[in-house]
Amino acid sequence: MNEKDLNIALPVLTDDLLKALNQYFPERTPDINMEPKEMYYRIGQRSVVRFLIQKQKEQSENIMEKK
Repeated sequence: MNEKDLNIALPVLTDDLLKALNQYFPERTPDINMEPKEMYYRIGQRSVVRFLIQKQKEQSENIMEKK
């Protein structure tokens, strides 16, 4: 299932929330000694943070369009 198949409204995503998630799950290059399972797990965590950042941008654009 891809994102276009889902039409789920998210709650308002705040700057504080995304800042905290960026601190917990920072964008970084995986360590060469990391097991593949751990690497994929961390990549998945970061993927969710990037998804939420994009959704916040879309929410902001929608607010601006309504004004």
